[in-house]
Amino acid sequence: MSDPRISILIPAYNERFFAAALASARAQQHPSFEIVVCDDSSGTVIEAAVRAANDPRIRYQRNARRLGFHGNFTECFRQARGELIKFLNDDDLLAPQNLAGLAAGFDFDPRVALSMSRRRPIDENGAPVQGHAASAPLAAVSCLIPGAELANLVLINSMNLIGEPSTVMFRKRDVAVEEGASLFSWEGREYHCLADLSLWIRLLGKGAAFYQAVTLSDYRIHSGQEQANDEMDVSCIAERFDLAHASRKLGFLREEAHLRAALTMPLRMAEQALASGVYTPEASNRLRALIERGRAG
Repeated sequence: MSDPRISILIPAYNERFFAAALASARAQQHPSFEIVVCDDSSGTVIEAAVRAANDPRIRYQRNARRLGFHGNFTECFRQARGELIKFLNDDDLLAPQNLAGLAAGFDFDPRVALSMSRRRPIDENGAPVQGHAASAPLAAVSCLIPGAELANLVLINSMNLIGEPSTVMFRKRDVAVEEGASLFSWEGREYHCLADLSLWIRLLGKGAAFYQAVTLSDYRIHSGQEQANDEMDVSCIAERFDLAHASRKLGFLREEAHLRAALTMPLRMAEQALASGVYTPEASNRLRALIERGRAG
């Protein structure tokens, strides 16, 4: 399609669940969308699934070199032709009415900068996962949520209550990616653990959120996902501090009490990690620095 309204972007590398993710994208009930697949895998399973689909709405690209997480998401974003962006992780699933339901948010109110919905965590077999606190409903009915209200909620709770990339839709024009930077780069920091949340916060700085109180996507939790290590653990805690301070520049966490509340969880995480005694000396020193930073505010 030369001029689709929505671009479904699949930064692909996980062969195991890709076919199901692609099928859920193709089953969308919206009349105007494209599917962009940027293949970062080392095998041929993803390409074979695309070829077998034989769907003119799909544009497939095998990356000339491995781009990694940040690079592949950014390449997909650059390839998008649609006005609206809908990422789909290659192990997640979209409900057939996902595009129509999320796009309705932008038609509902011009102030909307981010459209999202309830999402359902599932395991590798597709069974629902219970007790996933971040997936709790934000409201009983579909509604408009002021950007500052939602941003402060997730920052103070230090929890991504908005959702993973497969949960959200936004306008392409609302996100600027500097030359040589990634989609998840903000204030000189390349976010990884909080990559999606850092983007959502930036979007909420531009307007309100529209929340669909129905489940429009499945978020898969499985053993093949990235495993934590000492360096990543510490970096994830550091990102929470950086995100809180960067958010203040957008007008969030204006009250000192709100900032202190947003720093409470990462400070507690750093203190507990250091007290565990399982980290390397280098990681432990970084944790001490984070603790000092958190206590200073």
